[in-house]
Amino acid sequence: MIWSMRCVSSVVTWCNHYTSDVSLHSAFSFLWEFCWEVIQHCTYATETGAELHLAAYEALVYVLSALSTPAIYHLLDFVEPKQLNGTVKLPLDFLATTFLGNINSILTNGVLTRSRRAVLMCWKWLCVDSLLSISRCWDQNKSQLKSLGPLFSDSTLRTIFLDITESLENAGENFVVSILRCVRSVLGLLQFNMSHGNLSSLGISYEMMMQLVKSSWILHLSCNKRRIAPIAALLSAILHPSIFPNLELHQANEKGPGPLKWFVENLLNEGSKSPRTIRLAALHLSGLWLMYPNTVRFYMEELKLLALYGSVAFDEDFEAELSENHEARFEVSMLAQSPDREFTEVFINTELYARVSVAALFHQLKSLGTEEALQSGKLFLLKLLDSAVNDNDLSKELYKKYSSVHRRKVRVWQMICVLSHYVEEDIVEEVTSSAHICLYRNNLPAVRQFLETFAILIYLKFPTLAEKQLVPIFHDNEMRQQALSSYVFIAANVMLHSRELSAQRNHLNQLLPPIIPFLTSHHHSLRSFTQLLVHCVFSKLWPILQLESSKEPFIERRCFQDLRQYLAANTDCARLRVSIEGFLDVFDPDTSGTPSGIFTARPESSGFECVPVSVLERVNNFLNDVREELRDCMIKDAAAIKNEDLAAGKHNQEDLEKTITTKGSQDFQKKIIPQRDSEQAPSAIMGNNDISRLLFEIEEDDGMFNLAVESRKEAAETVRRSHQELIVMASLVDRIPNLAGLTRTCEIFKAGLLAVSDMVVVQDKQFRLISVTAEKWVPMVEVPVESVRAFLGRKRAEGYTVVGLDEFVFPEKTVVVLGREKEGIPVDVIQQVVDVCVEIPQLGVVRSLNVHVSAAIAIWDYTRQNHARRASSQSQFPPRY
Repeated sequence: MIWSMRCVSSVVTWCNHYTSDVSLHSAFSFLWEFCWEVIQHCTYATETGAELHLAAYEALVYVLSALSTPAIYHLLDFVEPKQLNGTVKLPLDFLATTFLGNINSILTNGVLTRSRRAVLMCWKWLCVDSLLSISRCWDQNKSQLKSLGPLFSDSTLRTIFLDITESLENAGENFVVSILRCVRSVLGLLQFNMSHGNLSSLGISYEMMMQLVKSSWILHLSCNKRRIAPIAALLSAILHPSIFPNLELHQANEKGPGPLKWFVENLLNEGSKSPRTIRLAALHLSGLWLMYPNTVRFYMEELKLLALYGSVAFDEDFEAELSENHEARFEVSMLAQSPDREFTEVFINTELYARVSVAALFHQLKSLGTEEALQSGKLFLLKLLDSAVNDNDLSKELYKKYSSVHRRKVRVWQMICVLSHYVEEDIVEEVTSSAHICLYRNNLPAVRQFLETFAILIYLKFPTLAEKQLVPIFHDNEMRQQALSSYVFIAANVMLHSRELSAQRNHLNQLLPPIIPFLTSHHHSLRSFTQLLVHCVFSKLWPILQLESSKEPFIERRCFQDLRQYLAANTDCARLRVSIEGFLDVFDPDTSGTPSGIFTARPESSGFECVPVSVLERVNNFLNDVREELRDCMIKDAAAIKNEDLAAGKHNQEDLEKTITTKGSQDFQKKIIPQRDSEQAPSAIMGNNDISRLLFEIEEDDGMFNLAVESRKEAAETVRRSHQELIVMASLVDRIPNLAGLTRTCEIFKAGLLAVSDMVVVQDKQFRLISVTAEKWVPMVEVPVESVRAFLGRKRAEGYTVVGLDEFVFPEKTVVVLGREKEGIPVDVIQQVVDVCVEIPQLGVVRSLNVHVSAAIAIWDYTRQNHARRASSQSQFPPRY
């Protein structure tokens, strides 16, 4: 029977998909009659009777699934409400109550074993889901049919709701999605009934909702795997649009947070370990918050968590599961729509998705212009600024590049830039005060550029604040040089991008003069940065200055004109401008504070948190290159001078030996004891025996010294020869345990050189604990991340093969490049300087090995191959492994 009804249901469903004529009416009538027969059949309190009903309910699952297919209008006469003896009869309502009564009777009479009861529970909720879905199908197609009223009574829907809450905690994983769909359908039907009956509420009490969210949470935790369909079904069921506007369910009371607030808190805290949970929650919540802005104020902490979220895990199966699993796609489609779907979908399978969704949410809320939306944006802005100033991590001034603190700082200021549009007169003083505190602190360029962007947007919106706040800062002689560089950049952009001519002219008069003295700053970066920005201001705004027709004193006009000419013509200034060509035009006041302007990766971006390379960072890189060139020139000059001195010394030594040979011992004695005004012979001062003894001691000392020098040279050469010609490039690795373990591996296998981004790491306590003094015996060099390509290019020119961690034969001269722990090797490095990429075959499920372990495997394989090449002519492998 089961297979027969399954086949009939499948054929009818397939036929209905392609045709909808009256020829299928009889087939649907047959299926409808089968449902009535199975549901109305009374139960028997015997195991055999229960088993027969279990089989019938299994067949009923497929029949009801076929009847719940969209666009089936053949059953309209069967399901629509009917007037009978003055009362309205609801066929679906009767079917649902009868079905639940019969199946619950079987479940409670104890005639079935536990495993069979679990199977029956599965059929129960699959059938209820299909029954409730029939009503949803009518609602979807009511434009083609006559308007229908409610198909289920409120009392029946509440009965189903209570049955669901009692069953959720013990639900099995195979029907989790079905029972959650029932929750969603019940809430949707109650909302439908409420709209038709002009009622003010769904009839779901606070206590009922609290029981629902806690039972569903227990069900969620009991699932062993975090599949997309169950997570999406949970979100759409519990955070249903019909109940989300109820502020009582969000507000805290004496018992604690409201049911929905409690659910969201727990979901996001648990989701910090599950990237897909966070992504789906961000998608659904951002859509709900956009629909109901008055609820946003209850979720400041949760919004902050999403705005700063970043997971080291990478959900490789997310897109695959979404594309291959129809149920997963359907459940995701039932979630609330993203505020900017076209933009946010680009990031759906990245760690950026949560904060991109929050940014898009507040960008859209601002366009709504409602009081609730504006107040929510202000509250969130002040919340993030308070965290940036006072949070233990976000307020740190000393932190490592690419560390978790660095990432969190970038994220918070990216979001603050998006929220800059919410700044109004009532909070502008508080906002700028927090911004100045953070600008004064030491921060890396990736963080500082978003601070600068935020300040520029504020001053462009409130022009009078620029002179009021910036001029005193420029006159503060105790201001940090790094902060002054930022303020010069802010002032220059305020002058360049002011929209009104009068405001622009006023900014030039007030802000440009106090910047000019920084052209003579002893701080190289500040001086060069100011030269660059002043030249940019002169180039674009020179006509506005009107110096030719100005009544200013002649000497001031000449000074500005000569300064402009010098900055334009000076060779070093021109080289600096060429090195950062186009970077000064990156800031756009219309887009720099929008989600698309902040999160869209640019060609020059560093691949780190969608952060472009800042102008100041480019200036510092240019200055570092210039210093390196100067250092090389000085070394070459010193070497040339030394060679000349050695050549002159050799010539003098030859002349000395010749003089000694020709003039005898007397002239030689004068060299030992030079007494130009004495005519006495040396023999009168010192006896012949004493002279012989002194000469012997001098020769003996010279011999010992030369022997020590040669021995030291030989020892150093032996150590140098013992190192392999293998260079390990670890500048992209930033985690201290990995760097320490890598140093230890390099020492064990005698790597020729280990390159790290910052040599300060060897002073770290954790590094020393793991490396066990290995850093003292392995050659190390500091190569900043921005200099990796240049370093690898030089090594290629020296004959090294650059290998980016397949069987592979390592050349003797090899540089192994290690990627960052998460992002890997940057694309530009792979394309421009890496000769070959090597893969380590993996058989397990986990995405990749730890970077230190990968490096150890590569170094060992290089060592093994190198030893094999030398085995025929050298000693056997040293027994240190």
